[in-house]
Amino acid sequence: MTGQLSLAQARRIALRAQLLDRPPPAAPVTAARVRSVLRALGAVQLDAVNVLVRSHYLTLYSRLGASAPELLDDVVYRRRHGFEYWGHAMSFVPVELHPALRWRMRRRAEQPSWRRFRDRVERERPGYLDALAAEVGARGPLAYADLADKAPRDRSARAGYADSTLLWYRWSDGKSALEGLFDAGELAAAGRRGFERLYDVPSRVLPSAVLAAPGLSLADGQRELVRRAMAALGVATARDVADYFRLPGVETRARLRELVSSGELAPARVEGWADPAWLAPGPIPRAVDGRALLSPFDSLLWERGRVRRLFGFRHSFELYVKPDKREFGYFVLPFLLGDALVARVDVKADRPRGALLVPGAFLEPAASEDEVVPALAEELSRLAGWLGLSAVEVGSRGSLAGPLRRRF
Repeated sequence: MTGQLSLAQARRIALRAQLLDRPPPAAPVTAARVRSVLRALGAVQLDAVNVLVRSHYLTLYSRLGASAPELLDDVVYRRRHGFEYWGHAMSFVPVELHPALRWRMRRRAEQPSWRRFRDRVERERPGYLDALAAEVGARGPLAYADLADKAPRDRSARAGYADSTLLWYRWSDGKSALEGLFDAGELAAAGRRGFERLYDVPSRVLPSAVLAAPGLSLADGQRELVRRAMAALGVATARDVADYFRLPGVETRARLRELVSSGELAPARVEGWADPAWLAPGPIPRAVDGRALLSPFDSLLWERGRVRRLFGFRHSFELYVKPDKREFGYFVLPFLLGDALVARVDVKADRPRGALLVPGAFLEPAASEDEVVPALAEELSRLAGWLGLSAVEVGSRGSLAGPLRRRF
């Protein structure tokens, strides 16, 4: 039978699944608590943007409160409770999901583009790939900058292309080789230097028990990822589930049907949703009390259509938009209050001056300024304190700028 859910119930289920149904607790943040968040979410997206703080640290802060960012690195890279790989985008993933992702590594290893790359490099630089792998094995962990031979490409070969076409072009076979071997599971991420990945052989990065565990078949691996995605989403359409770990849509729907047949999921209909949904097991929360500033890369926000269906919120992502075309700003944090996304703030850490800059602050149409302003001011103060900034400076853009500025 298909369960019927109101939109309010779906919101509460989704927030509980994402560990955003209540403010971060006051208890000290431990490695065990960080690991529990990583396991519950299934993936924490990494991103290089550091105008405030790197996104993965902010994702943990939104759920656990103030902690040293290095604690997440410690849990993943030194305690080996997680590993870095393609989850949603590039993500920290619980280490127990490694066998479930090996089908993706096999697919990457078998991609025609990777095979063509290996063949070309072997023709042009005989023995280079074997030498690179041997160098990492002997000297790792290594960043690209540490390679004895970085194998630069001739830039003149691309002289006829537009600059926009070349933006992501790799000017080094060494860099392409490292990333291709990483994608294929032949190398692993041992850590980061700044944000530059350090590559090493998997046996020195991953626990031996994980490496010894047999890799799951494509169907079994996808089924486990769908199971994890549903646990992290609570209630979702097939599109939502596929997006969480970037799975193919047809295969995702097949895995969902299998999990319904086994009794692990239930079909559902959500008020106002055109597409059928699936429901993870567990009670429906009667109330939630969310309160968090969210990274634009937060897993609650990954599928923008879902965000609009759940919250009536148009998630805007303007990092790559020209400044004069931006509606809200460069690094904009949605603000969750109760069970609603009620505002968004453009933020920047001015570390030399010790200030959290808020160039813009915007109230959502259905939200109450009287309720939002004091709560948002408090959260901005907490955020500044976590980052070691002594002041909050609010600019002039947006409907909340004036009321917020009077709070500081």
